[in-house]
Amino acid sequence: MNRASASRRYAVAFAVALAPFLFSSPGHAVEKVKIAYIGGTADVGFYIADARGYLRDEGIEAAFTVFDSSTRMVAPLANGDIDVGSGAASAGLYNAFERGISMRIVADKSGDKGSLSYQDFVVRKSLWDSGEIRGFKDWKGRKIGSTGQGNNESAVIDEALRTVGLTSKDIDITHLSMPQQVAAFASGAIDASILAEPFLSAAIKSGSVVNVMPVTKVRDPSVTGIIIYSDHLIKQRPEVAKRLMKAYVRGLRDYTDVVKDNRIAGPGADDVINIIARYSTVKDKALLRNVIPHAVNPDGHIPDESLRKDWDFYKAEGIIKGNVTVDMILDQSWVDAAVKELGPYKPKR
Repeated sequence: MNRASASRRYAVAFAVALAPFLFSSPGHAVEKVKIAYIGGTADVGFYIADARGYLRDEGIEAAFTVFDSSTRMVAPLANGDIDVGSGAASAGLYNAFERGISMRIVADKSGDKGSLSYQDFVVRKSLWDSGEIRGFKDWKGRKIGSTGQGNNESAVIDEALRTVGLTSKDIDITHLSMPQQVAAFASGAIDASILAEPFLSAAIKSGSVVNVMPVTKVRDPSVTGIIIYSDHLIKQRPEVAKRLMKAYVRGLRDYTDVVKDNRIAGPGADDVINIIARYSTVKDKALLRNVIPHAVNPDGHIPDESLRKDWDFYKAEGIIKGNVTVDMILDQSWVDAAVKELGPYKPKR
């Protein structure tokens, strides 16, 4: 080996050894954090935090793993196989806590608020056109699609039915994923449901459903997605948990900045759409430009009154076992710390 080649090899080896210190935040060794997510558009806070280097600024390297449901995140969160769950506050989470699995709900992720209602009550178009279904009272005895029993969606359906003197016991609930519901509407297998974007726009475009009412007409705000910290992360790496939240909140703020006129259309929207298309399962950028985006608190705080309404439904239905309450599982100290360091969110002019 000649002297020039040897010098190059030594330089490369030195650069590799030095990289963790060059690309981590000052004073922090690189920490790996395992994040479970669904892969939809609502995980945008983490997408932006990773793509724009906010995680790297905090000395964090994220390892993302896609899960097909929030329920499947509970076991790996409990045993430390994953550190963070980007999912939903389902009844299963409360039941896990009752069994001694002390993970915490720590931040907002997605929901419906005001005109940003990315979920609508929908009815099969043929039933709407014929006049067979015009309101919630006409849902009685009908086949209604739902993604699960113990989740926000099931609670909101029950809440809507109660406005006309019915409950979820008066309908025939069929548990299907959102893609399955779109297909079921087309085949006539279900009559109504709540659909979320981008499945909502896809079903409307196909001509199989009519969007009757935004979810916010029944509940405003409504929390659909939350961030969960594992007990292992909280107790064994509290400083990493704190830095992670700071990066995540920065991502939420960047997302909020590009939401304009109920679309992802503000200054810098194209870059955010490109990031979502790169990280999520939704690759159609034209679709992303046209769907109604989800609402989220840019400071990360959760509208906990929505969680409490869900809890009331779960408890009344006997889905939650034991005496676990919302206050026992909700810990917003992490977002409090992030906002204290970053300052409160200020919209870009």
